[in-house]
Amino acid sequence: MKNTVRKFLSLLSVSAVLTLFVSGAMPLQARAEGIGAVNINSVSIAGQNVVINVSASDLPSSDDGQFYLFAEKPYQGAPAGAPIAQMPMGGSISFTVPLGYQTTACHLYDKFQVAVKQGGGFVAVAGARYITNPEALATNSPQRKNNSKKGLILDGAKIGNGNTESVQLGVKQGAYNINLTDVIGGNRGVEYGYNGKTYYFDSSYLSQYDHCVRTSTSQGMGMTMVLLNPRAGGEEFMISPTARGGRCSYYLMNTSEDSGLENLEAVVSFLAARYNGQNGFGQVDNWVIGNEINAKNVWNYSGITDEMSYAQLYSDSLRVCYNAIKSRNANAYVCISLDQNWTHIHNGSYFSARSMLEAINACITAQGNIDWSVAEHPYNYPMTWTSFWTPTRPEMITHSIDTPYLSMENIEQLTDFLSQPAMRNPKGAVRAVLLTEVGYSSTQGEEAQAAAIVYAYQRCVTNQYIKLIAFNRQTDYPAEVSQGLSVGLTHQNGARKLAFEFYQQMDGPNAGAYISRASSYMGIADWNAAMHAR
Repeated sequence: MKNTVRKFLSLLSVSAVLTLFVSGAMPLQARAEGIGAVNINSVSIAGQNVVINVSASDLPSSDDGQFYLFAEKPYQGAPAGAPIAQMPMGGSISFTVPLGYQTTACHLYDKFQVAVKQGGGFVAVAGARYITNPEALATNSPQRKNNSKKGLILDGAKIGNGNTESVQLGVKQGAYNINLTDVIGGNRGVEYGYNGKTYYFDSSYLSQYDHCVRTSTSQGMGMTMVLLNPRAGGEEFMISPTARGGRCSYYLMNTSEDSGLENLEAVVSFLAARYNGQNGFGQVDNWVIGNEINAKNVWNYSGITDEMSYAQLYSDSLRVCYNAIKSRNANAYVCISLDQNWTHIHNGSYFSARSMLEAINACITAQGNIDWSVAEHPYNYPMTWTSFWTPTRPEMITHSIDTPYLSMENIEQLTDFLSQPAMRNPKGAVRAVLLTEVGYSSTQGEEAQAAAIVYAYQRCVTNQYIKLIAFNRQTDYPAEVSQGLSVGLTHQNGARKLAFEFYQQMDGPNAGAYISRASSYMGIADWNAAMHAR
């Protein structure tokens, strides 16, 4: 499968069609631009309309000489319902249809398909494509909060209320999680009108998230929020139908049914609007869609074993969230989340991060490329082994594109991979990389943990494509400690580790002294060479 996916990615510009079947669902198609005689070249918002540009090198047979335009839901694999427009067939034509934003006829999340009549029925003649510029709707986007890369996964108990620990640490980028099922339903205390319907969200949970974002923003932090989809009684409609039989921490979002799709559109749009820095609730600059989604049976359960079918369904949820967020904040990053298993497949419960990147890129590019970003978790191998400079199995982390694992020791392999032309964003730039979770345990000694943090931060600073590194975590977490992962800057009782001081000082006027101390402890003779700067 991995070689097949890689080949698909490399042949995006030539004829290739991938039809994906998901058990119990209609066929899903990912089609590369340039396929066949008829192509949808672009779909874009222009004012209050959507413009769909179509070209045809050869006109297909037709009952009436007309091209018909359909607007389809992500889960539809063939023209359905009535066409929304028609035009005489030609070599180059352009459809213009109302966007219908904030009405029940909104097309922001639809994919567009061109069909002809053959034998009295409609037959698709081009690969379906989505709107690729949802940011055209974002009329008042905030500037990103700051350019510092120094981040931390925040302890909710230490946010505000007189606690200034994050300020003392000099945290510039905070990271936190939002459970979508916390927001949906509940006490229905917050009303939200979206696309002609009214939704109700839980004011109690929202007040907790508001407190986190507002306080962190007021302290000067840029904020990253990870959108998670746990199971909640009465809200199973948020879970993909293929995943409902599983028992896991988090589940694949539902874009396969109207109920899940519409609620996902609404809740993500609501959160992006609420935390846009304009209305007193604070500002979120980065949104991560799911957690370590290549770990398909652990952190984003789907019930699907075929990688490309899974990638298509995840790509559908990514695009829905992307359009919802970017239509509210053009400057936000919207990220996929991957773990450190770069080419290694773990116990059949994982796809490799690299093959997952390739598969998602293939699906997204085929249906209209957008500027998604990458949230990576480059933990050591094994995760409990802080002293990576004395590796137990050096073959597992190498400076090679085929390395089994990514860590901060070889993180340049990720940005080198993303620098390939086929992996770049629609403007040809390398996609932004956010290291939203990486940590080092103090179980091998506090000096080892402290040195590793300084090294990891400097590797981030010297790589222009990496936008931030959020260390896991502010305070030791009992469940992780029991697994040998005492990764906090403080112990559970609040006592500060040496890592607290190193984190605090590693980007200030005394940074040089801490770099020197770390390099000496680690035995690195040439610090600059060890950075593998990019």
